[in-house]
Amino acid sequence: MKSSFANWIIVKLSEWLLKNEPALDKAFYSNFDDICKKAQIGDVILVEGRNKISTIIRHVTQSSWTHSALYIGRLNDIEDLTLRELAKPFCKDDMERQLLIESEIGMGTIITPLTFYKDDNLRVLRPQALTSEDAQKIVNFAIGHLGMKYDLRHLLDLARFLFPWGFYPRKWRSSLFEHNALQPTKDICSSMIADAFQSVQYPILPLVEKGYLNEIEFIQRNNRLYTPRDFDYSPYFDVIKYAFFPLNKKGAYHTLPWMKNVISDDEGLNFHSLVPEIQQFFTSPCYAVIGASSNRTKFGNKVLRCYLQQQKIVYPVNPHETIIEGIPVIHQLANLPKNVKSISVVTPPAVTVKIVEQAIKKGINNIWMQPGAESDLAIQLCQQHHINVIADGTCILKELRFRE
Repeated sequence: MKSSFANWIIVKLSEWLLKNEPALDKAFYSNFDDICKKAQIGDVILVEGRNKISTIIRHVTQSSWTHSALYIGRLNDIEDLTLRELAKPFCKDDMERQLLIESEIGMGTIITPLTFYKDDNLRVLRPQALTSEDAQKIVNFAIGHLGMKYDLRHLLDLARFLFPWGFYPRKWRSSLFEHNALQPTKDICSSMIADAFQSVQYPILPLVEKGYLNEIEFIQRNNRLYTPRDFDYSPYFDVIKYAFFPLNKKGAYHTLPWMKNVISDDEGLNFHSLVPEIQQFFTSPCYAVIGASSNRTKFGNKVLRCYLQQQKIVYPVNPHETIIEGIPVIHQLANLPKNVKSISVVTPPAVTVKIVEQAIKKGINNIWMQPGAESDLAIQLCQQHHINVIADGTCILKELRFRE
């Protein structure tokens, strides 16, 4: 009973720690199709993870690489027939499935299809001068660990990093990155892969010292101390990069599909235009969509949802609607709050002229006419009254990278 409850706790904690955040566009840093075509047995695949465990490891190791897996090829690439049978259940009758072996919290050492990480930023690390014979030995060692449990102490140590460790007594703090005693009966993240390479005496980041007679000696590190970044730092692993847009000829960088007049934050979550008119438009504390629609196929609805995706305060304006996307509709532009200084106009050109006239009376400073809503007369009215107007065919959906 006690054991069952402990297992339930482990499973629930694991699910919480391993729940992935939505994938970012970082997967475009590498060409996944090329990785699949050119992966070699014995390659170490580093993953920039998207869950709470990854956040902890990224913070502790000061590296974006938070998980590592060993590429073992396809089922028929495993030469040992007995070990091939052990791996067979993970193929699900697909003999061409490309396989990784890894140690995961809550699951232990398992085999995973390479395609599981198709939406993640990956890095391929290739051991230099590794013989095919030793590559098979490394694969055999790893398969021999299938089913081995993940170290519970490691799980608890990782969980402790979620809390303010400075308030804990020293004996309660995590010993995750201290020199732990070897525990060959349980696996953790990169240690299983480090053990596999050590089984053929392949170096990762050994301790190098001078001996009694000044001869160079390699000393094995405790493999439980290895983290994914150690494979990246190792001088014995080549970093293989497969660019999504390869620069395969001189000057090819001139043809990259740069988005003009836009800068982004590191995560690609916020984009800022370098066009002065657009920069000024987004200085308003609140916004309105004139011609908003409850029909999700229409631009009046998409523009409204675009603002909402950017977590901006926005008011739908339409004389015939009551609620759009859960927001009460304002029936007339004149009734908008005073702090609305920027509006998107999604109306026929003849109506746009009337909207501009109302906006002038309301004291609106910025007007963005969606493509198809432009009117020469409406633009002239804006210019005459010194209203910042965007009406050159620029679409706010593209500028704010709207996603359906």
